[in-house]
Amino acid sequence: MATPSPSQLPIAFHQLFELSKLNINPANIGWGTVTVSDKFVCVREGPKVLIIDSNNWSRPEIRQIESAEATIMHPSKHIFSVRAGGLIQVYQLQPQQKLLGEHNMGQEAVEFWKWVDETTIALVTSTAVYHWEVTKGLAPVKFFDRAANLAGHQIINYHGSHDKLFYALVGIARGANGRTVGHTQLYSVAMKGSQPIEAHACTFSRLKRPGQADTVLFSFAQRNEAGNGQLWLIEMGGQHKVPQPIVFPDSNPGDFPLVLVASDAKGVLFMLTKEGFFHMYDGLTGKRLMANKVSAEHFFIGGAFAANDGVFGINKTGSVLSLSVNSANMVPYVLNVLRDQPLALSLAQRGDYPGLAPMFQQQFQQFIQQGQYQQAAKLAASSPQGCLRTPATIQLFKSLPATQTSAPLRDYYSVLLDHGKLNEHETMELVQPVIMQERKDLIVDWLAKDKLFCTPELGRMVLRLDVESAVTIFKRSGNKEELAKLYAELCQFDQLLAFVQEENFNPNWMALFVSVLNRNPANAASFARSLIKRPDPLLDTNAVVDALMERNMVKDTTSLLLDVLENKEEHGALQTKLFEINLKAVPHIANALFENNLFSFYDKQHIAHLCEQVGFYQRALQHYTDITDVRRLLISYGSTMQIEFVVTVFGKFTPEARLELMRELLKNNNTNAVQTVAQVGVKFTGPPSTNPDPSLFNPHQILSLFEEFQSYEGSFAYLQPLVALFATDKDLVFKYIEAASKLGFTKEVETAVRDYEYDPEKVREFLKEIRLDNQLPLIRVCDRHGFVADLAHYLYRNNLTQYLQIYVQQLNPLKTPEVVGALLDENASDESVQELITAVGHLCPVGELVEEVEKRERLPLLTQWLEARFNEGNKEPATHNALAKILISSGDDRAEPFITNNEFYEPTVVGKYAEAHNTSLAYKIYSSKKCSKELVAFTNANGMYREQARYLVLEQLPELWAFVLDNENTHRRAVVDQVIQTVLPEIPKERADLVSATVQAFMHAKLPLELMELLERIVLNTEGKVWDSQHLQTLLILTAIKADKTKVMDYVIRLDGYDPPSIADMALKYELPEVAFTIYNKFKVHVKAAEVLVNQIGDLERAKEFAETCNEPAVYSVIASAQLAHNNVTDAIASFLKASDASKYEAVIVAAKNSKSFDKLVEYLKMCRQNLQKLSGLKSKEKIEAELVYALAQTNQLSELESFISSNKNTQLQTVGDSCFNEGLFEAARVIFNAIGNWSRLVSCLVKLKNFSAAIEAARKSNHTTSWKEVCRACIENDPPEFRLAQLCGLNLINTAQELDELVHYYEIRGYVKELMALLEAGLTTDTSIALSTTLAILYSKYNLEKLAPHLQLFKKKKLNISKIVNVCVENKQWAEISYLHELDGDFDRAVRVIIEHPEVWKDSKFREVLVKVKSTDRIYDAIKFYLDFAPEHVVELLGVVSNRLDPVKVVQIGQKLDAIYIIQPFLELVQEKNIRELNNVLNELYIQDEDFIRLRESIARFDNFDSIGLAKSLESSQFLEARRVAAHLYRMNKRWKQSVDLSKKDKMYKDSMETIAESKDQGLAEELLRFFIEPEFGVKSPHCFSACLYTCYDLIRPDVVLELAWRHQITDFIFPYLIQTMRDFTTKVNTLHSVAQAQPLPTPGAVPVPGFVMGPNGPVQVGSNGQPGGFLPPPGVLPPGFVMGPNGPVQVGSNGPHGGPPGVGLMPPGQPFGF
Repeated sequence: MATPSPSQLPIAFHQLFELSKLNINPANIGWGTVTVSDKFVCVREGPKVLIIDSNNWSRPEIRQIESAEATIMHPSKHIFSVRAGGLIQVYQLQPQQKLLGEHNMGQEAVEFWKWVDETTIALVTSTAVYHWEVTKGLAPVKFFDRAANLAGHQIINYHGSHDKLFYALVGIARGANGRTVGHTQLYSVAMKGSQPIEAHACTFSRLKRPGQADTVLFSFAQRNEAGNGQLWLIEMGGQHKVPQPIVFPDSNPGDFPLVLVASDAKGVLFMLTKEGFFHMYDGLTGKRLMANKVSAEHFFIGGAFAANDGVFGINKTGSVLSLSVNSANMVPYVLNVLRDQPLALSLAQRGDYPGLAPMFQQQFQQFIQQGQYQQAAKLAASSPQGCLRTPATIQLFKSLPATQTSAPLRDYYSVLLDHGKLNEHETMELVQPVIMQERKDLIVDWLAKDKLFCTPELGRMVLRLDVESAVTIFKRSGNKEELAKLYAELCQFDQLLAFVQEENFNPNWMALFVSVLNRNPANAASFARSLIKRPDPLLDTNAVVDALMERNMVKDTTSLLLDVLENKEEHGALQTKLFEINLKAVPHIANALFENNLFSFYDKQHIAHLCEQVGFYQRALQHYTDITDVRRLLISYGSTMQIEFVVTVFGKFTPEARLELMRELLKNNNTNAVQTVAQVGVKFTGPPSTNPDPSLFNPHQILSLFEEFQSYEGSFAYLQPLVALFATDKDLVFKYIEAASKLGFTKEVETAVRDYEYDPEKVREFLKEIRLDNQLPLIRVCDRHGFVADLAHYLYRNNLTQYLQIYVQQLNPLKTPEVVGALLDENASDESVQELITAVGHLCPVGELVEEVEKRERLPLLTQWLEARFNEGNKEPATHNALAKILISSGDDRAEPFITNNEFYEPTVVGKYAEAHNTSLAYKIYSSKKCSKELVAFTNANGMYREQARYLVLEQLPELWAFVLDNENTHRRAVVDQVIQTVLPEIPKERADLVSATVQAFMHAKLPLELMELLERIVLNTEGKVWDSQHLQTLLILTAIKADKTKVMDYVIRLDGYDPPSIADMALKYELPEVAFTIYNKFKVHVKAAEVLVNQIGDLERAKEFAETCNEPAVYSVIASAQLAHNNVTDAIASFLKASDASKYEAVIVAAKNSKSFDKLVEYLKMCRQNLQKLSGLKSKEKIEAELVYALAQTNQLSELESFISSNKNTQLQTVGDSCFNEGLFEAARVIFNAIGNWSRLVSCLVKLKNFSAAIEAARKSNHTTSWKEVCRACIENDPPEFRLAQLCGLNLINTAQELDELVHYYEIRGYVKELMALLEAGLTTDTSIALSTTLAILYSKYNLEKLAPHLQLFKKKKLNISKIVNVCVENKQWAEISYLHELDGDFDRAVRVIIEHPEVWKDSKFREVLVKVKSTDRIYDAIKFYLDFAPEHVVELLGVVSNRLDPVKVVQIGQKLDAIYIIQPFLELVQEKNIRELNNVLNELYIQDEDFIRLRESIARFDNFDSIGLAKSLESSQFLEARRVAAHLYRMNKRWKQSVDLSKKDKMYKDSMETIAESKDQGLAEELLRFFIEPEFGVKSPHCFSACLYTCYDLIRPDVVLELAWRHQITDFIFPYLIQTMRDFTTKVNTLHSVAQAQPLPTPGAVPVPGFVMGPNGPVQVGSNGQPGGFLPPPGVLPPGFVMGPNGPVQVGSNGPHGGPPGVGLMPPGQPFGF
C-alpha cells in the first residue's frame, strides 16, 4: 500500500469551533453537561444552558434554567427538552416559545435520553426503555426492558433503524483488567425480543440492492478485554454478514470505539475512538479505508453531522472536530493507494464518486456490442455521477431493434426506475408519451416513489393531465417562481402565501396578480387584498387598481380599496382614485362613502368638481376650498340645502372670508338667508376670552353685519343661542333686549333682564321709553338692580299701581318696605298703604318695614298689623322689638311685664331704646338677659361701679373679667376698689369658690400688685376667715417673686404653710438662688442645697465646706461632678473616691485622657472595678477594663499590661489596640493584637516597626488581601526596596482581578516594571486566569513588545480578555497584534478592518485566510476597495476566494466608482453565469470598448438579462461593422425586424437581413427585401441575392409577386427553382386533399359539418381567413397514408425537408444557395 500525501486522503477535516471561545468553564465541558444532536450542541453551565446551532457556532442561544439536570435538543428543529428530577418538559423555541409536552416519571429516574426520530424521545431508566411521542400529548410508553448485560453500565447511546423495526441500546463499564468494556442490547420490534452483544458502538444503515426494497444493515464495533477489536456488518434478516478486524495501536491500550456513524449517501462507515483516532470503513464489506489520529485530546461525545454527511466529535478541551468524505479523492485513493479496483467500482456505484467514467463507458460499449442490453442498462443505471445516463444513451436504446420479447428502451427505463430516480432527460423522454396516453396513474405512482426529476417544464406538461401532480413537481423542482405562478393561476392563495413564507421567497407579486387577473378575474381582487393587507404589503395598490380598472372592474376595485385603505396621508392618492371611480361609475356608492366619512386625505378640489358634475352640490360644497366656488354654489343652490349643512361649509374659511360670504347671502336675500347667516355666526363665534381665537368671530362683528342690513330678526336669531354665553357683555345683552323688544318677544326680554348683565339704567330708561304692554321686564330690572323706589314712583305716577300689587305679592314681598316708603313719600293714603301691607301679610319683612315707617315717624300706623302678627304667634324678634318700643315710648304700664316675660325681643335693641327713655328698665333688660358688655358700657356711662362689681363677682364670666380688668379700661381702678373693699367682704364663707374665681381673674389679667393687695387682704385678714391657707400662701409668695422680689425672703421666713419644692424651683427660675438655698436648707434637703451652691451660686469652695459639714456621700458626688465639669480633675477624682462613686466613670475617663492624668485614672479605674456590682451590665465592666488597659499602655506599664490581658479577656481590646496604634504606641498595640490574634492589625504594627519577616508570617496567618497588600507596599517603599519579600506578597495578590490592577498600577507609577513582569511571570506558573494572562499581555505591549506575540500564541487557546488587550495595543499603535487579537477572538470582521485601515501590516495570504471567515459582507466589499487601491494585482485572487458571498452588482459598482472595472473583469466573467443585468451590461460595455465583438456575441447569446435595446442603439452608430451587426442581431432578438433588416441592408449584410426576415414571418418585409434586391432605385440590382432570398424566405413570399418582379426585371431564369418547388408543394397539397375527400363519406343532408368547414356542392369546404370558402382539408387529426403533420401542414414521408418533394427536386440544400 502506497503512502498518500495529506492532499490525497479521501477525508476532509474541519475544526468547527472551540467551545472555550464562549467562556465556558472547562469543568463544564464533559459527558454530564454536553449533549449533541445532528444539528445542535447543548452545554449546561450551572443554571445557564447554551444552545449552539451548527449553522452559527459563535452566537449561542442562552436559557436560564435554575434546576435543570439534563438538556437535549431536537435533531433538526429548535425544540428544547429539559429534565429536572422526574419532570421532563419539551419547549418549542422558534418562531415563538411554547410548551409542547410535559411528563413526570415519578420515582423512576432517567439515566439517558435522546431523540430517536422527529417526534419521539427515548427515555432510558435503570430497568426499561420508554418511547414518548411528544406532540401527541400521550404519556411515555414502555418499549422494552433493559437486558441483564447492561446492568451497572453507563448508557452512552441509543439508535433506531430507518424502518423502526430494530433498536440498539449501548452502555459501557469498567472491566476487570481496567479496560472499558462495552455492551449493546439489540431489540427487535417484530420479535419483541432482545439479543445481548459485546459492542462499544453501533449504527444502522440501509443495504440497497437494485430492484429490491432496502434492508437494514446493523454495524457494531467492539474491543474485548484482551484488547482485540472487531467490526461486524450484519444484514438483519438477510445473508450478508461480514466481520473485519479493527487495529488499535499498542500505545493506546485503553482506547475503544466511541462513535460509529454510517453514511448511506457515501457508502462508508465513520468511527471515532475515545483517544482521538478516526477510522473509515467501506459500508458494505467493512474493509478499512484509512485510520489516523485527529485529536490530541480525548473525545467524550460525538455523532452524525448532517451538514456534510460526516461525523463530528468534541474533545476534552472543547474543540468541535468534523470529518467527512472528500469525494474527489475517494476513487483515486482506493485505486492508487489501496490498489483495490473492485472496491473502487463498488464504492463509485454506491457513493456516486467520480473518477471511473472511462472504465464504465468502455464496459457499456462492450455490452452493447455483445447485445447484452440488459447488462448495459444496469451498468448505465448504476454509473457514478450518472456518466452514462445521458441523452445519447437514450437515443442509443431508442435506435436498438426491438423483439417480440423485449424492447431495449422499455427495458432500460425499467432498470432505471428500479435503480432509483431518473435524471432530467430521462424524465422528459419517459413522461411525454405517458401524458399523450393520459396515464395519470403512472405519473402519480412515480411521484409517490420519487422516481422523476422534477422541473418546471415537466410540471407544465403534467398540468394538462393532473393539477395535484403538477403542484408536486413544481415543489420538487425548486423553481419557486414557477410554483408561485402555478399557485396563483390555480387560485390557491393560502397555499401560495404559506409557501413563500416557508421558503422565505419573494416572487414577482405583480406578475402573479396579472396572471390571476387574466385567468380568473373573479378571484383577482381577493388575491390582491390578501397581499396588500399584510404588515409588509407585497403589491403596489396603485398598480393593482390600474390593472383592475383597465378591465372596468369597478365593484372589485371599490371593495379592494375599502379593505386596504386607511385614513393616512400616504393613502391620499388612492382615496382620490376611489372616489373618482365611484363618482363616475356609481355615484350612489360614492355618496355612501362620503356618509361613512372613512377618508380625509384625498384631493378634495378634484372630488368637489366631480361631485358638482353629478349634482352632489352639498358634497361639492364640503370639498371645495376656493371661496369663489363656494360663493357660486351657495348663491345658486344654497336655498335647497339644509341650514345645518351650509353652516359646516363656512368652517373651511377665515373669519374675513366667512363675513364676506355672509354678506353676499344677505345681499342676495335668498330664502333662509337670515337664519343661515345667524346660525353661521353662532357656529363660529368664540367664547368670551381674554385671549380670543383669531379664527372665530367677535359677536359684535356679526351684529354689525345685521345692523348694516337693519335686520332685528337676524340680530335676535344670532343672539338668542349665544346671549347666555355672553351674559356679562352688557352692550351685547342690551342689543339682544332691544331686538327682542322690537320683535315683541316680552318673555325673552324678561329672561334677559332677570339672568344677564347689562347697564341697568340704560335698560330701565329703554323699557320706560318703549312702554311694553307688560311691565314685568321693567319690574325685573328695578327689582334686580335696586330701583324699587323709582319703580314705585313710576308706576304710581302712571296709574299702574296694580303692578305694585303684583310685584309685592307675587314677585318679591321682601321689597314691600321700600314700596311702602315710596308710597308714603308720594303721600299715598294710610288706607292704601295698610291695604298693601295687609295683602302681603306675614311675608313682609318686619324689621325693614318698621324701619321705613319709623324713620318717617309713622310707627303707630303699624300697630294693628304688628298685633295681628303677635296674635298669629309670630316669634320674629323684629315684631316684638317694635311692640316693646311702642309700649316704652308710650309709657304704658305693660312695658315692665313685657320686657320681663317676653323672650322673643332683642334685649340689645330694646335696651338701647330704653336707655333714652327709662334707665331702670334698661338695667333690668341687660342684667336679666345677660347682656354683659352692654351692661358694663351702660354702668360705666352712668357711674354704676358697685352694680358692675357685684355683677362681675356673682356671674364670674372670664371674658367679662378680662374686658373689665384690661389695661385700656379707664374705669378699671374704680371697679377693682369696689371688688376689694365692698363686694369681697360681702361674700359668705361657704362661697369660697367666688373668692378663688376672683383671684384667678386677677391672675389672668396679670395684675400682680392688685393681686398681692387682694391676697394680703385674704391671707392676712383680721376677720378670722381662713381661705385655703397653703394654696393662697404659695400663690402669695409666687406673686411676690414675680412682682416684688424684696418681699419674698420675708414671706419665706414668716410663712410655713407653702409648698417648698415649687417655691424653690420658682425662685431659681427668677434668679433668686439664695432664696432657694434658704428653703432647701430650712427643710433639710442637703443634696438640692448643694446643687444650688455649685450650679446656681457657683461657689465651689462654699460647696466643699458645705459637703464637709454634711459629710454625706451623695453631697460629695454632687461636688465631684461640679469639680469635674470645671476641669478640676484631680479634686474631682478625690471627691469621687470619697463618695466611692463609679457612676461617672465615662466622664472621668474622658477628662483624665484630656488632661493626661493617667496615673490618677489608673487609681480611679481600680476603684471602679471594686465597685462593679453597683454598675449594671457586662458592658460597663468591659469598658472599665478596656480603659484600664489603655491607661496602663499610656503609663508604659507593659509587664502589668501583658499580665492583666492574659488574665482578663475583654471584647474591647480590639478598640484599645486600634487607639494605641493610632497614637503611635506600636509596642503596646503589638502586645494587644498578638494576644487577641488580630493578625491583620499585627501586620500593620510589625510594618511600622519595620519587622518585615515577622509581618509576612503574620500576613500568612491573616491570609487577607489587605495584609498582603500592606506588607508588599511597605517592602517596596522601604529604603532600599525589598523586592524579594514584595514578590512573595504579590504572588498572593495577583489571583484577584481588582488587586491585580492595583498592584500593577502601584509598581508602574514607581517605575518598577521589570520587577512587576517578573512577579506576573512567576504567577503564571501557578495561575492562568484571564486577568493575569491579560495583564501580562498588556505589560508586554507597553514595555516589551517582542514578548507579546509569543505570549498571545501561548495563550491562544486559553482565556484572554481580548478587548482589553486590543485597547492597549490601539494606544500603542500595534496594528498587526490588534488584527491577530481580533482573529483569536473570532471577530474576523474587525481583524480585516484593522488591516484595511493600516495597510503597513498587510500580508496577502494571511489577509485572504482571515477574510473568508468574516460574517459581514460589507467588510468583504471594504476589502475589495482596499485591494483595488493598495494591491490591485491581487484583487482577482481575492474575489475568487470570496466569490460565493459576493453580490456581483455591488462589485461592479465598486469597480465603476474606483474606475477599476478592467481590473476585476476576469472575476466578472467568472460570475456571469448568474445572468445579472448590471453585470451583463458592464461586461458588454467592456467588450465594446476592447472591440472584442466575438466575446460580445458570446455574452449576448449566453446571457440575455441586459438592456438589449439600449445596447443596440449604442452599437448601430458604431464605426465598426461587427458592432453594427451585433446591433442588428439585438434588434432581431427583440423582434424589431425592420430596424434589424434596415441596419443589415445598410451594411450590405444581405444574408443577415434574409435570415432576420425568415425568422420574423413577415410577408411584407420579405417582399420589400425582394424589391430592394432588384429595383433600380435601391442601387443593388443583384439577381443572385434575389434568388437566395426566395430560398431563405420561401414560406413568406407570394408566387405572383415573384413572377411579377422576375418578369419586370428579366430575371426569370433565377426564379425557376422557386417555381418548381412551389408547383411541387401545390400538387402535394391537392393530392392530399383529394385523398382525404375520397376517404370521407359524403355528409347526409342537414348533417353538421366539421368545425371550421361549410358544406359545398362537392363536400366540405374550409372557411378561409377572409370568411370565404377556400380549399379542401381533412377533418382535424386525419391524415392520408404516407403523410405526417409538418410545421406548415401535411408532409409526405421521405420528402426532402419541410417543403416536401422527392430527393433532388425543389430548392437546393440549406447552406448552398445558388448565386453566392
